[in-house]
Amino acid sequence: MINIKLKDNSIKQIEDKMAAKDIVKSISEGLFRSAVCVKVDNELRDLSYVVDRDCEFTVLTFEDALGKKAYWHTASHVMAQAVKRLYPEVKLAIGPAVDNGFYYDFDADFAFTPEILIKIEAEMKKIIKEDLLIERFELSREDALKLMSEKGEIYKVELINDLDKDAVISFYKQGEFVDLCAGPHLISTGRLKAIKLTQTAGAYWRGSEKNKMLSRIYGTAYPKQADLDEYLAAV
Repeated sequence: MINIKLKDNSIKQIEDKMAAKDIVKSISEGLFRSAVCVKVDNELRDLSYVVDRDCEFTVLTFEDALGKKAYWHTASHVMAQAVKRLYPEVKLAIGPAVDNGFYYDFDADFAFTPEILIKIEAEMKKIIKEDLLIERFELSREDALKLMSEKGEIYKVELINDLDKDAVISFYKQGEFVDLCAGPHLISTGRLKAIKLTQTAGAYWRGSEKNKMLSRIYGTAYPKQADLDEYLAAV
């Protein structure tokens, strides 16, 4: 028997190991619909994470700061996937969540004009509609370097080479798109709802003016269109 301590300090018992998503469903279907990720013994995990031991278990939604970050980070991956579908020659740099949304840096030999942003946003909406499963996997350093090298993702190769020797090297896959990432993420692209790309800017790779200037696209996303509209009206 596995004992799971919930946020309200109650104990939920499960007979055998179970995916976090199924634990959340057993608590509440409504909670599952709004769940972004979970915290297991203070470690952020995807909803696909399998709980196999006694632990503290907290469900995070968009209302939680860490839930927002995971939601927005997923949106950055969807944007990168849209860019790669439309412009396969573009190289990926990094794409974190930030205070009010997300960005992704790209190495492109053209400018991301307002017209191109409209195309990228439309492709993002297609990817969301496809409701692609988002899966995490780990690779050895050798295999990780091989994967990113074969894809021509030179910035990812540099990032992998800079990781500590004992670092866990994880990736996330959604459809044809794979990105180096620690996570966590939503369980599928369909969990994203209302999105908007907001602006572009230049950004030096790794923040150093000695490095190449990349193109940064900013965006934001919300579970409800009304909340996105409210945010956009306020900025």
